[in-house]
Amino acid sequence: MERRVTLWSLLLPLVSLLSVASDARCEAEIPVPIERPLAVAFDRLSPAQRELLEDLLDKARREPMNGLRRGQLGMAYETNGYPRAALTSYRQAEKLDGQEPRWPYFQALLLAGQGEMQTALDALDRSIRLDTTYVSARMWRGTWLIELGLVGLAADAFTEAKSLGLGWAATAGRARVLLHQDRFDEAIAILEPLSQESPFPSVFQLLGRAYRESGRLDEARVSLARGKSAQRIGWHDDWQEAKRAYEVGVTPRLQQAQRLILLSKTEQALPILEALIEAKPNDERVINTLSNAYVLMGRDDKAFAVLRNALERLPVHYRTHLNVAGVYESRGDWKLALQHIDAAIRLNPTVSLPYEKKGLLLQRQRRLVEALDAFELALNRNASDPHLFARAGDIEAILRRWLDAIERYRDSIRVDPSYTLGHIKLGLSLARTGQFEAARDALSVAAALDTHERDVQEALAFVSGLEHKQNSK
Repeated sequence: MERRVTLWSLLLPLVSLLSVASDARCEAEIPVPIERPLAVAFDRLSPAQRELLEDLLDKARREPMNGLRRGQLGMAYETNGYPRAALTSYRQAEKLDGQEPRWPYFQALLLAGQGEMQTALDALDRSIRLDTTYVSARMWRGTWLIELGLVGLAADAFTEAKSLGLGWAATAGRARVLLHQDRFDEAIAILEPLSQESPFPSVFQLLGRAYRESGRLDEARVSLARGKSAQRIGWHDDWQEAKRAYEVGVTPRLQQAQRLILLSKTEQALPILEALIEAKPNDERVINTLSNAYVLMGRDDKAFAVLRNALERLPVHYRTHLNVAGVYESRGDWKLALQHIDAAIRLNPTVSLPYEKKGLLLQRQRRLVEALDAFELALNRNASDPHLFARAGDIEAILRRWLDAIERYRDSIRVDPSYTLGHIKLGLSLARTGQFEAARDALSVAAALDTHERDVQEALAFVSGLEHKQNSK
């Protein structure tokens, strides 16, 4: 009996193994369900967009186990206005290709855009586990952790981003953490040198907040004025940039060309713009961007030819007339320049720019009263531009109507407290009326804005000289 029990106990593991093997064979024989690529209605798309998406959808259907095909479809969906379909496609891509960090990363960004921060972080963490060196993921992690109130973990993320080689953006992220921890003096100690090394609006916004919370209100006002555009902390994201290959149509390609021009890569922008002008010869954005690109490349004749060709095609956009006017003005042909500015006004009498251009041209011709009238018409259409108030003030100053000039310059800095030249011109006009202390106050604000140091110094010297001259009479 004892021997039979022992024999049975020896057979049990073998029976168990055979059972497992049998189960494994059964599971292998059951097909794993594969999600079909998601199809959406393409009715609202342009022919070019529809062609791209239909092609990618067809490739994803023909290669149902290919994660890259599914991810490419997701990127095309996202860049052409189908975020939900993109999210589904990225999830499918991750199931098919679990070693590619981009698929959970793209999910994370879409989820965060929907306000699903914790789910976004979960997806982002999956991406980070697959690629621990991608710095943009660390920055998003820190940003979203702050929004969830987990500032300690956010600090770690920004520190990791810094260690991976990111510059001012990671440092600014660490300063954000310090602000949320009410450690304002430490934030200021980081942000003051950063504002000198990397003078981005978002840095000045953070510094202004730190000054304000520390009770340094005058410094806060100046810093917040310098950061008035309130741009978020930004950094380059190669993975996101790669999606632009799936953008179709004039606007995405035009934006790509404009980005290249801003990066001083005009020679790379030209082929894009030249192809666009063939496809869209009446698109004023393409016309004027291509013309400006030729100017930057020193090919002025080509630039003017583009504009002349545009004038021969209807409809003509008012900006095209303004650009033609600029060419004639640079040649000294003010009569023809004025004719094209007036043509721009007739085409679009509701915008301020043509009136501003007319005022500047008339000012150059010393037709000051007419110039002031043009600036007034511009202000009637746009009272939020500090430069327009200053231009009107310049005419008043030329006419030596100092009190009127002072009021115009005050209006300019009411509209935009960070407008340094407005403070400088105000200071000079105040000095002209003998208000030397007020003049220095205006110039001290201009100095604090730290954008026109030489102009401020020259203005202060002028005020001192004027005051000495008046006192010695």
